[in-house]
Amino acid sequence: MPEVVIEQSTFERLQSHAEPLVDTLDSVINLAVDALERAERSPTEPAPGRPDTLDDLMSLGANDPLPDLKHTRVLSAVVAGHPVRANWNNVLRHVLRYAVDAGHSVDEVRRLCAVNLVAGEKEDEGYRYLAEAGISYQGLNANGAAAAVVALAKGTGIALELDWEWRQKAQALHPGRRARCVYPVAEP
Repeated sequence: MPEVVIEQSTFERLQSHAEPLVDTLDSVINLAVDALERAERSPTEPAPGRPDTLDDLMSLGANDPLPDLKHTRVLSAVVAGHPVRANWNNVLRHVLRYAVDAGHSVDEVRRLCAVNLVAGEKEDEGYRYLAEAGISYQGLNANGAAAAVVALAKGTGIALELDWEWRQKAQALHPGRRARCVYPVAEP
């Protein structure tokens, strides 16, 4: 693996775009490279490895089961009408926060989704503290985080829009394919 030396000021700029305890230097550099590649393409030119038409976009309904999301990356996410910097655990973080903000108790949230969750601050054993909600939760892989996000969206009525793509890997379910799911606010 190559070693790269960067200036302190460059590191600080990268750090300003990272979410503590979630992003790595590599993931932030990938975000920057993704943005550069998007800016270099014409608006009508498809991204490499992505379908060129919306007909190739897999669309999941609210009652469709989630496919295997191993080797995927979130392209965009909107939680309760607010865009979220996209990775599976960051989307989970925001849905947890909205569920607690909407008045759902820690026990209620725990019952709705398969997330190890405790009230208060805990930052060992893979737990991440969500100060805004006063809870700590364990991070999950893509399948676990997505399942928890969808269960919480359905169970609490949080509006959710997710777009993702499978990476170009032989182990991915649909290499290079994109998918979208939308969960509307539940009727009272």
